Amino acid sequence: MADETADLAELRDEIDRIDDDLVDLIAKRVRTAERVAEVKSDAGTDLVDEGREAVVRANYADNFRQQDLDPERGRELADSLIALSLAREREVVRDK
Repeated sequence: MADETADLAELRDEIDRIDDDLVDLIAKRVRTAERVAEVKSDAGTDLVDEGREAVVRANYADNFRQQDLDPERGRELADSLIALSLAREREVVRDK
């Protein structure tokens, strides 16, 4: 039982490290979206690009499928990331 507890603790530590890495990558994605907002604002382009969003969702679904994960969950993750990025883009444009 002690070995199982130690193994579980190690696995949870690994998940925590992966989560930290994911947060770093999400922050990097949002910072890039801020730059996208600047470019779109300067060009007078709408922030929402439904075609691009569809491509992002499809890419996530395909990548999930390739990893033997549920592609619908990939689309859901894409939706969350798109919403996060778009909210930040709107803040950037509003604060300009």
